[in-house]
Amino acid sequence: MPVPTPEQLQRGQRLPVAALTAQRTLTVQVNLPGMNDADLSLFGVNEQRRLADDRYFIFYNQLSSPERALGLDLPRSEFHIELDRLPPSIHRLTVAATSDSQTFAALGAGRVHLSDQEGIRAAFDVPGNLFQAEKAVILLDLYRHQGEWRVTAVGQGFNGGLQALLESMGGEVANDAPASSPSPSPTVPPQPGGPLPVQQWPPLNSSPLFPATGSTCRRCQARSSLLNRLDAQGVCGRCQREVAEGLRQFRLRFVDACADSVMEYREWQDLQAVIDRERISAHRALEFVRPDALRFLERMFALARADGQITQEEETTFHSMIKHLEVPGTMVAHLERELEELKQAAQLRAGNLPTVHSSIMLEAGEIAHLECTATYRHVTSTRTRDIPGRLVVTNRQVHFLSPSEGGWNIQYAKVLQIEELPDGVNLALGVKKGNGYYHGVSQPVLLGATLDALVRINKRLLLMPQTERASRSIPQKVKLEVWQRDQGKCVECGDNNYLEFDHVIPHSKGGASTVNNLQLLCRRCNLQKSNRI
Repeated sequence: MPVPTPEQLQRGQRLPVAALTAQRTLTVQVNLPGMNDADLSLFGVNEQRRLADDRYFIFYNQLSSPERALGLDLPRSEFHIELDRLPPSIHRLTVAATSDSQTFAALGAGRVHLSDQEGIRAAFDVPGNLFQAEKAVILLDLYRHQGEWRVTAVGQGFNGGLQALLESMGGEVANDAPASSPSPSPTVPPQPGGPLPVQQWPPLNSSPLFPATGSTCRRCQARSSLLNRLDAQGVCGRCQREVAEGLRQFRLRFVDACADSVMEYREWQDLQAVIDRERISAHRALEFVRPDALRFLERMFALARADGQITQEEETTFHSMIKHLEVPGTMVAHLERELEELKQAAQLRAGNLPTVHSSIMLEAGEIAHLECTATYRHVTSTRTRDIPGRLVVTNRQVHFLSPSEGGWNIQYAKVLQIEELPDGVNLALGVKKGNGYYHGVSQPVLLGATLDALVRINKRLLLMPQTERASRSIPQKVKLEVWQRDQGKCVECGDNNYLEFDHVIPHSKGGASTVNNLQLLCRRCNLQKSNRI
């Protein structure tokens, strides 16, 4: 069957896509003779024509959208579009071209083709005489209208080039973008009203199924046959294959949403849209991505606790996300234990100190609050050696006892600063004896919190934290920016386990909790760095 003659679109003309082709997979090919360095871009924008998700800005440095509904073939200057795979939030697809060194007055007989698998269905001529000093041009729009997709030939230029084009869609180009990147990703402005808290998100809902009859598929109503049997859930073989593909699409979108260790509400809505479009079970979809969900929760918790404390808001968000992702409690038990340790440390800093039985003879009225193994690092001008022993923290003083070296007492009045480290504490004292690093502690967070509270009680400063940790809380916005900059891994060795925020210039030496003075280190590298600059 011969392909009909392509529809010749005029500037401003609009047509239903269904009038051109019944297919839902399309190709937009752009030919721009005379433009030596033109870059092609495709913007997937919302109903307000705003770029609400920069993952749908397709250009030379981002060749496809998360679910592969949009793709750019650079050598062929073609965009591939699968309309049925686009999320409902994408209402308009805008095809554009930009240039850094030329205006589009240099364009010759430009031409845009809209094709399906059988051939060209529509063509739009874009001659250079339409333009003068413009360095960006919108060529073609595909948009939703009353439930159907339509196409319009645009041919609109922008004198400001890429920046003017992005600003018209609600994005902006960073001022300090490198000159070698002519088409940087846009910065999306924050949504008005602030983000919706995770605890208010609705749960993911399964796509509804037909009632079970035993003879027809619950998903498509096809009758069971020898070649198309129903499984235990009453779903036919064809639907089983479609569900398997739908689960893969859900995982692709889920992994992409979790890539920055933060999930936003619009990404949660996109996951629901995938479930609805692919007609799959929400429970089965979450079960399918459970290993990815666990890794996401671990990164999320590491980001929240990396400054040594966790806020009530962070705790609520964490537990709400566990509930939404349907992750079993046994899989996050290790995270819950760390969370309880942080909460216990907060109680200790507030002065709620427990009483423990001590293994040493204490003075009358002296009460032990913590006892643990520790190793003291003795540093002299000639050598460094470790002295193993035990720390007994009481209401009056700190005792260090070593079976080989004897021991000493530390009066709280002599404590100038307590620096919490990954596996112990560094005590800055007003005397030489006992001053230094105590490491090999099983619960350094609890040790630091207990010492902090007792020093403040002794100095009548209960409301004024003495540990470095207690006074260097890092704002969530700063933590997130550092985490994303360092890609969620140690900047020294690349490990992504037991990560902590480290001050490049230590807080004890005047370093601030700013993006430029913070870095991600694993516990091992942080221990090796200690308080060196």
